Amino acid sequence: MPDTLSTERLSLRAPRREDVPALHRQMTWPVVRWLSQVPWPVSADDIAAHIEKSAEERAAGRAALYTVTKAGEPIGLVGIAPRNGAMNLGYWLGEEHWGQGLMPEAAGAVVDAYFADSRAVHISSGLFAGNEASLKVQQKLGFVVVGEGLMPARAHGRMLPHYDTILGRARWTGQQMAA
Repeated sequence: MPDTLSTERLSLRAPRREDVPALHRQMTWPVVRWLSQVPWPVSADDIAAHIEKSAEERAAGRAALYTVTKAGEPIGLVGIAPRNGAMNLGYWLGEEHWGQGLMPEAAGAVVDAYFADSRAVHISSGLFAGNEASLKVQQKLGFVVVGEGLMPARAHGRMLPHYDTILGRARWTGQQMAA
C-alpha cells in the first residue's frame, strides 16, 4: 500500500515517533472504551510501541497503519492488518473530531488503496455493541454485519458483545463479481 494517502480534508501517512504526544492526548476514555486491544489507561509508551510494531508490519508487507492528520496535526489512526484469517480495517479518531465525516473519508481512502493494491475479495472490520458512530462509519463504506459474538476488550478487562462486518470488493467498486 502507498506510504501516503490524501483526501479532500486529510492527509494520511505512516505513523512517526513524533506523533506520540498528539495521539496520546487524543486517546481519552471515550475513544479507548471502543477499542479492543488498547489498555486503559493508555501510556505514551504504549502508543510508541504500537507505532514501532506497525512499522515492522508495514516493512514486512503484512499491514499498513496510517496517522490521520488534519492541517498537519495527528488526530487518529486508521489501518489494515490481519485478524482472524482476514485483513481487518481498524480505526479511531480523537473525540473533538467526531461527527464531521472525517473517519469515513480517511477509512475510505485506506479501503480504496487496499483494493487497488491487492487482489483481495473482501475486508473485515467490526465494532463493539453500542458503538453506533462506528457502525455508521462502516455502513457509509458499504460494510454489512455478518456475525456477532464476544470479543476481549483490553481496556475493560473482559469480553464484550461485538459485531463482525465485511465489505466485498464488488460492493466497494459497484461491480458484479463473476459467478
